[in-house]
Amino acid sequence: MSDARTHRYVGQPVRTLEGRAPLTGSARYTADFRFDGQLFVQLIRSPHAAARIRRVDLKAAFKVAGVIDAIDGEAAAAQTNPIPHYIDAAVFGGRTTEVRPLALGEVSYCGQPVAAVLADDPLTAREAAARVVVDYEPLQPVLEIEDAMAEQSRRVVPGWDANLTMQVPFQNGDFEAAAKKADHIVKTRVRIHRFSTQPIETRGYNAVWDGETQGITLYATAQNPHPLRHVLANTLRLPENRIRIVAPAIGGAFGMKMHGHPEESLVCLLAMRNRRPVKWIESREECLLIGAREQLHELELAVSNEGDILGLRDRFFANTGAPSACPGWGMAFLTGLTMPGPYRVRDIDVEMHAVTTNKPPWNASRGYGKEATALALELSIDNAARSLGLDAIDMRCRNFVKADEFPYASPTGLIYDSGDYAGCVRKALDALDYKHWRRQQAEALQQGRYIGIGIAYELTPEGGALPGTMVAGYDSSTVRADPNGTVMVLTGVTTPGTGNRTGIAQIVADELGVDIGSIEVVQGDTTTCPYGFGNYSGRSTIVGGGSAALAAREVRGKVSKVAAALLEVDEETITIERGQLSSSAVPGRTLTFAEVCYAAYTRAYDLASCIEPPLEATRTFKPGLIDHAPDAHGRINPYPSYSNAAYAAVCQVDIDTGQVQLLKLAAAHDCGKAINPVLVEGQACGAIAFGVGGVLSEEIVFDSSGRQLTTSFEDYVMPRALDMPGIAVAHHDSPNPATFMGLKGAGEAGVGGSAAAVVNAVNDALRSLGAAINELPVSAPRVWAAIQSAKAGKPQPLRKVS
Repeated sequence: MSDARTHRYVGQPVRTLEGRAPLTGSARYTADFRFDGQLFVQLIRSPHAAARIRRVDLKAAFKVAGVIDAIDGEAAAAQTNPIPHYIDAAVFGGRTTEVRPLALGEVSYCGQPVAAVLADDPLTAREAAARVVVDYEPLQPVLEIEDAMAEQSRRVVPGWDANLTMQVPFQNGDFEAAAKKADHIVKTRVRIHRFSTQPIETRGYNAVWDGETQGITLYATAQNPHPLRHVLANTLRLPENRIRIVAPAIGGAFGMKMHGHPEESLVCLLAMRNRRPVKWIESREECLLIGAREQLHELELAVSNEGDILGLRDRFFANTGAPSACPGWGMAFLTGLTMPGPYRVRDIDVEMHAVTTNKPPWNASRGYGKEATALALELSIDNAARSLGLDAIDMRCRNFVKADEFPYASPTGLIYDSGDYAGCVRKALDALDYKHWRRQQAEALQQGRYIGIGIAYELTPEGGALPGTMVAGYDSSTVRADPNGTVMVLTGVTTPGTGNRTGIAQIVADELGVDIGSIEVVQGDTTTCPYGFGNYSGRSTIVGGGSAALAAREVRGKVSKVAAALLEVDEETITIERGQLSSSAVPGRTLTFAEVCYAAYTRAYDLASCIEPPLEATRTFKPGLIDHAPDAHGRINPYPSYSNAAYAAVCQVDIDTGQVQLLKLAAAHDCGKAINPVLVEGQACGAIAFGVGGVLSEEIVFDSSGRQLTTSFEDYVMPRALDMPGIAVAHHDSPNPATFMGLKGAGEAGVGGSAAAVVNAVNDALRSLGAAINELPVSAPRVWAAIQSAKAGKPQPLRKVS
């Protein structure tokens, strides 16, 4: 089979195949599904951050007309098992506890589900829920890292000897020896606040009981349908093959829709109890309960006079909230694992503390802990450059892993596949027009205006695989050519609305040599699609595209054999181009893809006997580099791919109000081979908007009792389109030798790098005033306070952690 194709879809800005439905309003999201006999559930949530449950009285709820059922924690526990943890800390030597669909005996955070009411319509369910009486014995909440780590603090989880899910060292070499060699030890304290992802579509579940199969179909905002099915089978005490998960169109996920939430199994339980469909749709206030990223870093860089980073020490604490079955706490682990990012620092001493408190639990959030690594590192490097009077860009480039050093073994055991970090920086600065803005900065300062320019780098491992968990590094796809020549791709990866369906179709179209319009990609159905692990960690195109390509090649081989038989030529002479098959041995004769497919199905005993029907193949793609065999230090490499990018920001600070105005943003992104540049740029710009909003205005706030004060978009302020300046995006592709076509992934990078660039730009603007901010968010009041403190010569106070 020859490969003389001239037209290819890969690398082209193909318009998204799935884009029309959301734009025209014809996409069906989970909330749009309604079935005969539909019931609606309303949750009763704890008003206390910490309390014992003395009694739950449901009698008044049952008296409301239209109420079908009501349930508390004891009744739920009698009919379900604990929810399996997405990532159980106990597997890795940490602490664990049982998590139930409804609180049993004690609540650990404000907003925890305590009971549920089921009714014919949502209004009736809410009215009845208001009549449920819960008698609590309030306890003193433990909310902040400093409080949780105090010797005499109350234990959030009864029976634990410390308020820690896990404490892990990430060490290599000898930091103390490096510190003795260094000319300077630069200390930086970075406090990252709690902020969230907040997709347009909140979570939702609609469980339908099937009396014929005695099973459940769950329509769900689920990123990982097959693993969720496994979790529900264990929790609901059902065989896994009697549960079907359907993930319809999803309006954004960003990690929040990874499973472990109590509502998933609760909705199914109520459908089983009542033999009717049960729906729950999350409110925005409930959605805001799910947070992430709150960390405190105490970094030390051992630096030479020339700016060489000889060693790094970091003691960091992550406020992961109350225990949960969701994978949120693992973000803290990844923050430590990905130190020291893109920098060639061998002597490190990093210690991670995943702290348990009475705040609502984390779930996975875009960046998955690696954004916190970037924030902490990049702010500390800028601080070191300021302290030593060095250029921050030169200092970074001096310490980067060099382009000829890949594959590179990091000091924590990771194996970086490829990259050109200094090249990315140069492209980002060119995209920003760096020299122009430095001139503008000098002119503005003479006029009493304060412009700052910041740069940051972010290294983002993607496509992770953890041994002993459902976080798998591989995935599977089926490619099927029908008798009329149309193609169906069924894949185990799912889409949160990012367009990976289009990227997979581009790959398959090129492999088969057909028009992309003839391809349909099916995702998110556990009955239809091969077993897969969904979307997370920027993996979808790496493993979904890779497995689809392998399957398509197998189908193409069959098609070529049949075409050769029809044309009476050698298979090696067959070429497929845009759905036309021809042979160099018989110029001028062509067959359509549809004609050959029809022959494959209808001439199985003569011309098509050379193949085994049907025209279908299922293949699995396992990328390289992943290694779960521990090295001499007990370390593994769970990632095949390390996308990376440089970010640059220009801002102006009003020193009278503290207001920050962004003037320009730029990024140079290395995601390996870009299947669709428009999709990559969309991912990059979206991540940058995440970082900008997170660092300037988004914050989830609590009062002293642990009640969450941030309940809507009135007080959780995300950037609007007009708040964002122009974003210049450049591509700097270093193909990954361990993946199909050199892919690296583009789904996670950008949050931490862009956020750090903005903070560094603000600090650059304030440099002449002697002010700097390392406590986030960089809100106007905080900027103003930093300026006033600098004028008064007073450092801002920070609490100590024991």
